[in-house]
Amino acid sequence: MVNYFTHKKMGMLRHVIHKNYVWENTYPIATIQYISVIIIIVLMLLVLTLYMKRKSMLKKIVTIMNVVMVILVLLFIGFTFVYSAEEVRAFYYISVMLGVVTLIQIIKTFIGVMVCKHEN
Repeated sequence: MVNYFTHKKMGMLRHVIHKNYVWENTYPIATIQYISVIIIIVLMLLVLTLYMKRKSMLKKIVTIMNVVMVILVLLFIGFTFVYSAEEVRAFYYISVMLGVVTLIQIIKTFIGVMVCKHEN
């Protein structure tokens, strides 16, 4: 949606270009990208390890949650490393939104692994 409006509305395009310029001059963007990818991967691996240890006593929905988590992590990593602010004007906005969505899914999956057990 943000990327759509950067192509359709000149005010949004100016805002995004200005923010890209400010962020690139203020923050170490490449370092932040690498650190965020590493954190997301480590959290995913921790949740997957916990899932594998408890797999036999978990509900089927937890497996689906893990698959969705892995897909979102791969999307986040792919988007972060394939695209740039030159190719996608709203790259930083989309990266942050995709990162937050991925982090929320990892947290949801962790809670699912801890809580959703078979009832005997």
